[in-house]
Amino acid sequence: ESTRFDGFDCWISRVDRSEYADRLAENMENLEWLAMIGVRHQRAVADLASKLEMLPARFGTVFLSEQSLKQHVASGKKNFQTVFKKIAGSDEWGIKVFRVAQPGRAAIVEAASGTDYLKSKAQSVMPRAKEEDPKLMELVQALSGLSVDTASGGKASSGQPSLVWHGSFLVRRSAQKKGASTLRKFTAEFSEGYRVECSGPWPPYSFVGQHG
Repeated sequence: ESTRFDGFDCWISRVDRSEYADRLAENMENLEWLAMIGVRHQRAVADLASKLEMLPARFGTVFLSEQSLKQHVASGKKNFQTVFKKIAGSDEWGIKVFRVAQPGRAAIVEAASGTDYLKSKAQSVMPRAKEEDPKLMELVQALSGLSVDTASGGKASSGQPSLVWHGSFLVRRSAQKKGASTLRKFTAEFSEGYRVECSGPWPPYSFVGQHG
């Protein structure tokens, strides 16, 4: 349901306090519960984001009363206005670059449009790839130049040892075809060693600050 505070429409779900506040930490460790509820949250946010500009709150954002939500909106009003201007007409796209051990030829991905290309996986490789390979950094800089903002994912996690770089780009919808062309150019130049994965469009979770 939607409620309005200080000129902002706030989309909320009314939930059981014991499940989503008192026992939230415990429930977050229940992978079956987390998967079911998390996917439901993501689908709701994505549906809203496809129809209007919004600042998405991550799953687990809980207000104990409408009054606490109202106070939160009032205190962050100026920041919300600034962020809305930044994300206007934009989507979040994710890029992951993996090191591939075996040699091979770069895979060419056929796509009907630039957006389709960004959704697909462009695969290629480069021998003895390093985390700060100049060509990889050149790709990151080129995509950054086409983006409103960027958010680095930091170092590869221990759970993904072949991940050498990952981050998110806030891209104007009008610039997505150019972004696809840039990505195509660089992945074609990666002869051996890398596999590049692209995902999106997503609501701009990584670019809305600490609003929720």
